[in-house]
Amino acid sequence: MMPQQSMDRCEVSENCHHHSPGAQGSQRRLVSGLLLWVGLLTVSHVVSITLLVITRQHALPLPEIVSAPRPTADTSPSIPLEPQRVPWQMLTFEPTSNDNDVLVVRSVIKWKTQSKANHFVSLKDGSLTINQDGCYFLYLQVTLETPEVSGQHIVRVNKNNRVLLEVRMTTTSLSTGFLGRAVDLAASDNLTVTVSPIARINTTYTATYLGIIGPKLYL
Repeated sequence: MMPQQSMDRCEVSENCHHHSPGAQGSQRRLVSGLLLWVGLLTVSHVVSITLLVITRQHALPLPEIVSAPRPTADTSPSIPLEPQRVPWQMLTFEPTSNDNDVLVVRSVIKWKTQSKANHFVSLKDGSLTINQDGCYFLYLQVTLETPEVSGQHIVRVNKNNRVLLEVRMTTTSLSTGFLGRAVDLAASDNLTVTVSPIARINTTYTATYLGIIGPKLYL
């Protein structure tokens, strides 16, 4: 019995060794087929996703371009504007001279102006008279050529003998410089500019002048 069993085992072993190469080939072909199918499936998924993304991008609506409204012609009737009136005006005066002499010895300065229109100030014989009540701004500069006496000179702007402006000059300073002040004046007030003691005045319009800014008269 023992030899017979050994022989049977050998036959089975030979049959196993005889059929093993064919089985291995079948397994290899099956595995290769599965790998190829998985690869094709993966590629198809990638292509499908790419096409879906591209399709959605092209399907997005473009932003609407809104054009600005065109200006329409104004058909309303135009209302003419009245010219604005300047409520103030300025007058400038320069001292009078004798026979074109720019140096005049005086204690009271006489004035002249180039303006010929009616204003808030009347000029007569070199004297100034206010024509209407109001607030005025006065500015002044007086320049002396040489002092007649030693010591100080006093320049005053007076209203009816009441001092509105006053400045003192020495022999080393022959000009008052620019002076200015706002004052209330009434109609018929008289304005005078005096130099004390008497002195030789430079009547050049850039050296000695008087200016008044006041309310404009609408006639």
